[in-house]
Amino acid sequence: MRVLSIILIVYGIICFLIAALRPTFIMQSKKFQLMEKYIGKLGTILLVLGFGIAALVAGILIYE
Repeated sequence: MRVLSIILIVYGIICFLIAALRPTFIMQSKKFQLMEKYIGKLGTILLVLGFGIAALVAGILIYE
């Protein structure tokens, strides 16, 4: 379970960085453009941030 928790913590940190920095090479991908079309820019950022928080919390709780 330690490996899973470390992966979740790293994934959460990456999600935070994507939400905060909004790198153009990621934001210009088709997936993010489609999400922005349906839920808007703020919704996309909040969704990525929500996934980051969920992964970080799950990784911290699993870590022994």
